[in-house]
Amino acid sequence: MKTGKLQIWVPELVAREGGIQSYSNEMLEAVVEILGPERVTVLSKSDNQAALRIFCGEKVEAHSLGHVPSGVRTLAFSELLLRKGLTEKPDLILSTHAHFSPVGKMLGLRARIPVAISAHGVEVWNLPRGRTRNGLLATDTILPVSEYTRDRLMSELGLPAERFEIIHNTFDAKIFSPGPARMKLRETYGLRPEDKLLLCVSRMEASEQYKGYRQIIQVMPSLIQKIPGLKFMVVGRGTDRKNMEGLAGRLGVREHVIFTGYVSSEELPDHYRLADAFAMPSKREGFGIVYLEAMGCGRRCLGGNKDAARDALRNGELGVLVDPDDLQDLEQGVLRLFKEPPPEPEKLHHLANQYFGRDVFRTKVRALLESFGLR
Repeated sequence: MKTGKLQIWVPELVAREGGIQSYSNEMLEAVVEILGPERVTVLSKSDNQAALRIFCGEKVEAHSLGHVPSGVRTLAFSELLLRKGLTEKPDLILSTHAHFSPVGKMLGLRARIPVAISAHGVEVWNLPRGRTRNGLLATDTILPVSEYTRDRLMSELGLPAERFEIIHNTFDAKIFSPGPARMKLRETYGLRPEDKLLLCVSRMEASEQYKGYRQIIQVMPSLIQKIPGLKFMVVGRGTDRKNMEGLAGRLGVREHVIFTGYVSSEELPDHYRLADAFAMPSKREGFGIVYLEAMGCGRRCLGGNKDAARDALRNGELGVLVDPDDLQDLEQGVLRLFKEPPPEPEKLHHLANQYFGRDVFRTKVRALLESFGLR
């Protein structure tokens, strides 16, 4: 018997910022808009219950275990998912993280509840034999955020293409739009009118140097000889900042590299608009929402050609792709950003919205729900 309801399982919606959290937020907004709030139940692993209630609104049933000690939270959350699945018996369970797939497998076997699970990037690449891998193998539909991740999973899991539905990441085209940056920002960072600014938005953790900010600093000595007034700005915080400050100092380019630290989501669009171009030559990116945000603000992007940045930049249609392990190729790519005529900001914004805007995202989510009989 169909209930007409959907459960959405998320790691968190408000507890911290990140790509998976942003995707989870967009997915929740989409399913609530399509189905109505009374038909959606949110189960969050790490959010504060009061904050989650405010975020979801009173009409959406929401449960979170952020108050449970982290050491036992995974087990407690698995028990909550299993119990709510068996008692509510939704028509579809939509999980925005693959780590919940073992519970999805159990509910599929015990209660024949269909399950769709999102696949972002490193959390599903090269999965060892175990519960998460087995959970994905039993999932009705896997939702990769990129063709790159889909192709990897098809190869690594041995699954056919029809088991996958790609739902790319999206962005808010109203917030990330072209326009002038606040003049005060230039003063804050000591930028002269003649300076050229290359921007990267990334967490700065030693474990995430694959984002490519280190490589850009490494080629700065050569770049500043060829692009007068060039400055490189890294927006983001993390334990790797001190190391990068030291690297810039040893290379003699410390005055050309700006580390902003944390920037709020409200201030981020102005930082994109402040820049002349955006670069994140990553090699382990599951998609890269920052590319969409930068293009939304009319800024041409550079990304790596070894990961899902190829999806975000449409295989070079919307930006420059380089080998992130080849410093010469990276340098030439940055030179292209500044030497070639830039695209019209409004045109780039339009293309980003055409391919990855919220309307496109919702259309794909609606088709997914309808494929499981939810309208």
